[in-house]
Amino acid sequence: MGSTPGSPLDDEDLTIRGEIETSSVPELLRSFVGSRETGILTLRNGDVAKSIYMHEGRIVFAASTDPDERLGENLLLRGRITARQYREASKLIRPGRRLGAILVELEAIDPDELSPAVELQVRDLLVDLLNWTHGTYELVMKEVDPASIVGVSISTENVILEGIRRTRSWSRVLRGIGDIESVPVPTGNTEVLYRLELAPEEQEILSHVNGRASVEQICQVSYLSNFETCRILWAFHVLGLIRRGQAGDPVREGIEAKEKELDLEEIVEKFNHMFGRVYTFLRGRLGDDVDAFMDKAIDDVSRQYGMLFQGLDLKHYGRVDFDQMLANVADVPADQRTSLVVSGLNELVFVIQLAVRSQRGKDEEAVVSGIIKEGLRRLGAT
Repeated sequence: MGSTPGSPLDDEDLTIRGEIETSSVPELLRSFVGSRETGILTLRNGDVAKSIYMHEGRIVFAASTDPDERLGENLLLRGRITARQYREASKLIRPGRRLGAILVELEAIDPDELSPAVELQVRDLLVDLLNWTHGTYELVMKEVDPASIVGVSISTENVILEGIRRTRSWSRVLRGIGDIESVPVPTGNTEVLYRLELAPEEQEILSHVNGRASVEQICQVSYLSNFETCRILWAFHVLGLIRRGQAGDPVREGIEAKEKELDLEEIVEKFNHMFGRVYTFLRGRLGDDVDAFMDKAIDDVSRQYGMLFQGLDLKHYGRVDFDQMLANVADVPADQRTSLVVSGLNELVFVIQLAVRSQRGKDEEAVVSGIIKEGLRRLGAT
């Protein structure tokens, strides 16, 4: 299988070493994968060593000296094999004979189960590794013989995301995002974004990253707790979706001139928080029909505020697109935009509530009314 964790390596191989404490495993992995390295990245913490095999930036395998993280133990843990099958297969392990292949020969698992089982084992190993906060790392740049290992196909970005989702270290998260007053800026890296499997709440957090809102402001409008929101922002930073804003960034220039626009955006975001909660509740009741329900509400309110809602819908998790709305009122005098937008959104709230009352009954109206009441409280309405 090539070098295993802890085995000696050729002296002529180029090696990079360091301490995990000075960085983080997610950042290390992302850096080495992003630079398309080929080699073996080994991390050690006490008596445990884990190695990640990479070929041109793609993870092809991972191994651990922890006996509880081997394939057989993983299959046993998940109930895919029995203790007797594991024992009998272990007796037959020899150089060049892998446990997985032996289990197939013994008909303990089907041949088409082997590759997914290996991928799940490697994924579990990596996710646990991503939460290490102490130890050392060593990247040995050398060719990895694909024939010597069981190749896997794993989305590195999604593994990193899952690993960070499980972190419980606030100090690590804070170091990653900088400070709650820092302003994250989108990078426009759609290539990575398309590969990620984001939850609706995480997509909603990413939508708030606009180069103007601070981490604290994003926390205030997020459905998740402050810790969870900051943790996901750190994940976005590691994955290259966002970066910390710097003085002179084009996206941040002219902020003073846009203070009124930002105030208006904060108002719209508070409405969006309300709409999003209503959307989520109704989706649980209506399924995909919730989009048609919301379209009807937009159509009804457009009779009075047609210009304001032109090109808008509530299909994106119940959110109004602020940039589109701002473009719709660009010709309205600046001192009248806020009152127009607030009036139109208040009318949309009323239309949605009325539609729930007439179409869904009192019980569901009571839930929606509670969401609206809390939303208006956040807006400062009486």
